[in-house]
Amino acid sequence: MTIIERLRQYKDLKPHKVALIVDDTQYTYGELYDAILSIDLDDTSGIVHLTQVKETLKNKVLLIQSQSFLEQLVQWLGALYRCYIPMVCHNEMDTEYIDELAHIIADEGVLPLTDFGVLTSGTTGRPKPLWRKEESWREFFDIQNDIFHINKDTKIFLHGSFSFTGVSNMVIGVLWAGGTVITTSTLRPNRWIQLIKKYHVDHIYALPTKLRLLVRHCKSILDSINYIIAGSQVLDRQLMKQLELICPNMEFILYYGASELNYITYCTGKEWLDREGTVGRPFPSVKIAEQNGVIYVTIKYHIEGIPDTYTVNDCGYIDSDGYLMFNGRQGDVINKGGYKISIPEMESYLQSLQGVSEVAVITINDDIRGEDFVAYVVLEDNAELSEIIKRIYHERPSVEWPKTMLQIPMLPLTECSKVDKRKLKEWYNKG
Repeated sequence: MTIIERLRQYKDLKPHKVALIVDDTQYTYGELYDAILSIDLDDTSGIVHLTQVKETLKNKVLLIQSQSFLEQLVQWLGALYRCYIPMVCHNEMDTEYIDELAHIIADEGVLPLTDFGVLTSGTTGRPKPLWRKEESWREFFDIQNDIFHINKDTKIFLHGSFSFTGVSNMVIGVLWAGGTVITTSTLRPNRWIQLIKKYHVDHIYALPTKLRLLVRHCKSILDSINYIIAGSQVLDRQLMKQLELICPNMEFILYYGASELNYITYCTGKEWLDREGTVGRPFPSVKIAEQNGVIYVTIKYHIEGIPDTYTVNDCGYIDSDGYLMFNGRQGDVINKGGYKISIPEMESYLQSLQGVSEVAVITINDDIRGEDFVAYVVLEDNAELSEIIKRIYHERPSVEWPKTMLQIPMLPLTECSKVDKRKLKEWYNKG
């Protein structure tokens, strides 16, 4: 059964069940399916139509540029229904790059059997197009939904653009199960809290960057939350404790995945606390191996054009109990005059310091040592940057001291909910 056939089944069986809530506007499964059928993709602004690509049976590649979550979702599903190849552009992509992306796709073509395209997050460079068959998601939905406790009764809150594969996969996975997705366009955590309370949300899907925003602004108990599903960014014990305080009934589920692959490993919050630094054990049907410190994943649910065993050049090792201990991406290292400093390890250390709410480390050029690093921090109320710097000087060797530490009120985020380090580097270079 395809995604569209599944939604048509829900329209027939429970047309009045709420599928999606965007702020306070509700859309039933019946309304969502009717919108998919009625949308005119040939007369929709914000869509770039590319001519038929050689070696594919599809009619067109559609680059969806809308910044409205509802429009992104409906246009993506509508394109699938009409056998087009949809790809949702990141909101921050400018017209110049969208034109460049269109030319790249026209020149390089689309791989055979492609149903839709996704974009990499672009945190280390320009977002790149990847191509997927629908079944690479569809056939994994029941597996991931079982791990994440997602079913027809689920009401999940998430925030972000549908262009982010983590968001789009989770949204379609919840709709596949017959659940309800709640979202908002605003980055205001107080609004997130209002929606969570109003609709008795039981799941939250967010990266740690947004969970930190949530705990900083939440002054009450969110007792409806049963599960928090989080991606494997920098996590720390303080965040876990804060989440347990505001969501006393929740079970924390941490996952590790990749746009090129799918969900790879997962663990509970308790497992993470027992093995700090782990990203868990493999999902069913997934195998992992380590070679020379690089993680290799064997999975049949992946993008087109790569083998079943593949690496995205993430580093780590597998402990004696089969847990993957994650060390970050290959090359995610500062070479400070020959002394190697792991950026993920340094961020994890800084994040653990009392008074530090959020942190991001960027690499900068240094005339003497080649490379150095700068730490941007968001501090908790009443914390003093000078005291935190003193502690670093006391606990770390001088070669691991940041060139400077800069306090800011909030870390900039990309549409993919990751820290926008390119923007931080721009700020530093301008300063």
